Amino acid sequence: MELLVILASIGLLAFVLNQYVLPYNYLKKIDQQSINDDRYCVIDVRDYVSAHRSPFPSAENIPLSYLPRALKERFDCSKEIVLVSDDVRGARIAAKMMRKKKFKSIYYTRAC
Repeated sequence: MELLVILASIGLLAFVLNQYVLPYNYLKKIDQQSINDDRYCVIDVRDYVSAHRSPFPSAENIPLSYLPRALKERFDCSKEIVLVSDDVRGARIAAKMMRKKKFKSIYYTRAC
């Protein structure tokens, strides 16, 4: 019985680390002024309406809900990635999807 409790605790700890702690390790904040087209692929993961109302310069709008399909079908970038999002949570979710595709450096910035 004690072994079952220990295994459940380890499983819960692994889940929490994977969902909430580890994404912060590979997602770095970047200032909007330091983003240039030569070094970064800029992806706006906000919904279409938000991206249309306040567009981010040189960003490709791929809403978060469409990102898994876009990564499979058409997205290919050899540069570092910058994610534009309304909040850190959306950027963290997108970064987690992109890490599965082996993108190494992933940054985020908040949309104004």
